[in-house]
Amino acid sequence: MKKYNITRLIIVFPVILFLFMGRILPVAARPVSVAVSILPQSFFVKEIGSAEVEILVMVPPGANPATYEPKPRQLAKLAGCPIYFAQGLPFESAWIPRFLKSNPHLIVVPTYAGIERVPMQRSSRSRGAKAEKNYLDPHIWLSPPLAFVEARNILEGLLRIDPSHKAIYTDGFRRLASKIVALDLEIRGLFEGVNGRNTFLVYHPAWGYFARTYGLKQVAIEKEGKKPLARDLKSLIQYAREKGFKELFIQPQVSAHTGQVIAQSIGARLVPLDPLAPQWDQNLLESAKKIRAALR
Repeated sequence: MKKYNITRLIIVFPVILFLFMGRILPVAARPVSVAVSILPQSFFVKEIGSAEVEILVMVPPGANPATYEPKPRQLAKLAGCPIYFAQGLPFESAWIPRFLKSNPHLIVVPTYAGIERVPMQRSSRSRGAKAEKNYLDPHIWLSPPLAFVEARNILEGLLRIDPSHKAIYTDGFRRLASKIVALDLEIRGLFEGVNGRNTFLVYHPAWGYFARTYGLKQVAIEKEGKKPLARDLKSLIQYAREKGFKELFIQPQVSAHTGQVIAQSIGARLVPLDPLAPQWDQNLLESAKKIRAALR
């Protein structure tokens, strides 16, 4: 995977720029409308765009991005957006072509551009499907180094549609980049010294990139967002018992029924772990602390 130099993406502005800012601030223009798929993306856009952007989030809190269908009022608002930041989620493959059909001037920016995404682990029921492509894992925002690339793609998209606010956007990106680097270093510190016991159990396989970034391994119950078959579930329960997992991480957007059955079968407790929380940095740090505690 190509490495990105953080200093190459930061623009340093002359100090003289601020000398021309008088006591009276210019009248603010109407914020540019920006559409995103999920709440973590809105965090990045807001950090970069500040008051210059108005954000439409397609998948609301508590909804499942794998199965969500946008509401008519969202589609009406989307008609006024010049740009859509795509995340590579399942619902996008069906809906983005519809968005473009109704709004042919919409610019779709894949925020995962430049990132080598990996296939999700396939379920037994999908193996052997000759024509089926591997479902690429969209959860790049849960790895700070990849979130940095995603933020850079968002910056480039905002500059494309609104170059008049270049100074605001680049300054916002610079501050966000500093937050991402600091968060990455703090999480790396949490997992220092983790050797043999580096595996954690999750219901939905959202934490693969996070695990790879910090030398961990996630074991997921769902495969490609599908509930496990009976034979898969039996072998998974046996494996979980052998490994002695005491926590099963589950996200609030999916049904907890199967997770409860497995947790009871292996003597573990359910622990909430939300990959879609709106306050990206705080949530990722708290999630890292929960995972670290489960490894002890």
